[in-house]
Amino acid sequence: MLQAARGRGNAAIARETGAHLDTVRTWRVRFADGGLAALADRRRCGRPRRFTPVQVAEVKALACQLPAETGTPLSR
Repeated sequence: MLQAARGRGNAAIARETGAHLDTVRTWRVRFADGGLAALADRRRCGRPRRFTPVQVAEVKALACQLPAETGTPLSR
């Protein structure tokens, strides 16, 4: 958006950022329609998450511990 505000065209912005021309065009239209708030991530289609972020963090923390620290045998 900063490059667009400086008068740069979509093709030049795409080349400089490595983004596809259609992506640059989409982001400019979204910004023009809704301002900065329109650039936030939108909900995506697909299967809903099964685990909460807290559950994911707990599993990662457990996976980073040595089995001897938790009293869990290596077979588990």
